[in-house]
Amino acid sequence: MKIGPTTRTLAIVTVIASAIIGSSFALGNATRQEHEQGRSAAGTYDSDAVRGDRHRGAAADDERPGLPASPSSRAVAKAHEPRTQEPKPDTAPTPTAQPQGGAAPAKQGVPAAPPLPAVFNQQIVVGPGRPPLMPDKAGPFGSRMTTGTMQVALTFDDGPDPKYTPEVLALLDEYGVKATFCLVGEMAAQFPDLVREIVAHGHTLCNHTWNHDTELGTRSKAVIRADMQKTSDAIHAAVPDAKISYFRHPGGAWTQAAVDVAKELGMSSLHWTVDPVDWMKPGAKSIEKTVMTDTGIGSIVLMHDAGGEREGTVQALKKILPDLEKRFALAALPPGIDEPMLHGRDLPIHRGQK
Repeated sequence: MKIGPTTRTLAIVTVIASAIIGSSFALGNATRQEHEQGRSAAGTYDSDAVRGDRHRGAAADDERPGLPASPSSRAVAKAHEPRTQEPKPDTAPTPTAQPQGGAAPAKQGVPAAPPLPAVFNQQIVVGPGRPPLMPDKAGPFGSRMTTGTMQVALTFDDGPDPKYTPEVLALLDEYGVKATFCLVGEMAAQFPDLVREIVAHGHTLCNHTWNHDTELGTRSKAVIRADMQKTSDAIHAAVPDAKISYFRHPGGAWTQAAVDVAKELGMSSLHWTVDPVDWMKPGAKSIEKTVMTDTGIGSIVLMHDAGGEREGTVQALKKILPDLEKRFALAALPPGIDEPMLHGRDLPIHRGQK
């Protein structure tokens, strides 16, 4: 058979193509073998896995690709293999997909649900031995660290002050916020008109000792009781019918004796959740940041309207109030009411009798 030019050309092309394909296959096979040898030498090294476990303290820092496998690197590789063995008794898996320990707490500053109206139950009957709020297990000696509700309580200590208390009251009025004022007895006696103004604006009162004695709780119960009573008497001299259902120890220096005497007098001991240390005058920006960041549902916020220069607190309130008012229900702590009087026991037998 005669072979033409075209057939000869096709044959040559076929031979060349076959040679190229064969070389590629051989090269690829050699490369793959070298790669497999490298993986074997490295102990199936997984850089991402080892880096993650090293941060948890499981792998050595000297492990690098291409080095002989060490026990720690093999342990890392094994840790990433599917587990088929039964877990040990002390590491039993959770039976459900729900996390152990209950629901996670709400993030600070972010309400878990729409806040309730800013109204506490004002019908709580209070009196000797009957404070409005139950003890708080988390608070020092059972003092309240939270409101126990979704509402946030702003509190102001050491007043009344003739300069700063009116400014704080004006800002609270501007945003329709009710708060709790912890009054020092000697200040209340000196500025009774301001005590009346606080009550007239709908705020709750708190006993803060006669002269801010931070060591009061270390004294005898008789001395503690006399101090608290003297302070309440000074407040009642200005507002005879106002309820004083809270006591806050100066400096938060709580003792069991102080908490017990406050309860005997019908007052809940009031601690706090958020403290911007505004009494140290850190500046308005610092006060704003602490309060706006740390306040969460049920927080009791500690601030000061007296006891020194409080311009930083006043300026900070201009940012704090609109911020918290949008995110939470702000309310004064419930003052409570007296036990209803009964005809024949507390009142005359017949209505109208004197």
